[in-house]
Amino acid sequence: MTNQEKLKQLISTASITQREAAELIAAQTSVPCSERAVRSWLADDDKSSARTCPEWAILALEKKLKALKKI
Repeated sequence: MTNQEKLKQLISTASITQREAAELIAAQTSVPCSERAVRSWLADDDKSSARTCPEWAILALEKKLKALKKI
């Protein structure tokens, strides 16, 4: 499973928006994370705005969602 697929799954399972995902990642890492960044990680590879989703973002979101008992 790719990081993009993991991110989609986490967002879906927790029933959160891309904005909420960005806020949770930022809260967990103390590093700014925008909704636009999350959107670019979820974009199809053929889009010019597509970016590879970093492992640290997945780990941060998983940790924060577990702490909030959303997953």
